[in-house]
Amino acid sequence: MSNRAALLNRAALVLCVILSTGCLTPENELEQSPRTLQFVRVTKEIPAFGGVTRENGAWVISLLDAEQREAAETKLRDIFNEEASHLSVRVRAPRGSASEELKDEATEVLSVEGAGTLDYDETTGYLRVGVIDVEALEPVQAKLDALGIPLEQVILQVERPIVSL
Repeated sequence: MSNRAALLNRAALVLCVILSTGCLTPENELEQSPRTLQFVRVTKEIPAFGGVTRENGAWVISLLDAEQREAAETKLRDIFNEEASHLSVRVRAPRGSASEELKDEATEVLSVEGAGTLDYDETTGYLRVGVIDVEALEPVQAKLDALGIPLEQVILQVERPIVSL
């Protein structure tokens, strides 16, 4: 390999490293509130997670497996400490009856500020709606209701924002 080719290879490698690490800098990430970050953990860490909702001002965490209730409650205490006593845990059917067609009917939910993703999850049979701000849960629920989408067929989850490269 010539000196010029070696130099170009090194320059390309350095550029790749700079570009890849530049995408991970905090200034490129959307700031999320501490409460939202707690619910991101709930979505990822609760065993058999089946959604989070707000009902009459209270947080409700749903599970898809009743046998995971004790483990889920332990994890909630780890995430929320003493505030965990203000959360309700509910078990829902392990399999929903949503469809790609229902997902198409729900597309307008993405117009709600804070709504991030919408997908039909074939493995659980539920629609999954991701929010990037926990405060968007109630408006998202209201929009789904207005669209005639039954909430019992939706898993609402809190997620990190998608950052474009």
